[in-house]
Amino acid sequence: MDSPFIPAGFPDPALVINYPTALRFVRFRLNRMAHGQMKPWAKEHRFNYARLVEIKKDDRQLNVPLVQRLLAVFGYEVAVLRLVSTSRVKNHFFWFSLPEVHALFCQELRTYDQLVALASQ
Repeated sequence: MDSPFIPAGFPDPALVINYPTALRFVRFRLNRMAHGQMKPWAKEHRFNYARLVEIKKDDRQLNVPLVQRLLAVFGYEVAVLRLVSTSRVKNHFFWFSLPEVHALFCQELRTYDQLVALASQ
């Protein structure tokens, strides 16, 4: 079975996003749902509704597998990269397999950021 991801080696840094960026995107997509829409959506996609509410509100928790799964449901298949710094701090990143998919993700996130800026004026 062929994987869409580049086999062994180093990922292209241009196709990698950090955990906070992925979390911001996931929150954007979850918050786009109308009131009362998230619970049936969670059930349809087999997510724990309470965990989705937590991820929308809590910055402290690290939910890498959940964020990865949510990105996949939103149409963005990513691989998780866990890098350990020299000070033993673990950082998580998400790697897109194709530049076109990464560009679409970035465009969607940029549009959201522009709307937030517009709403803040």
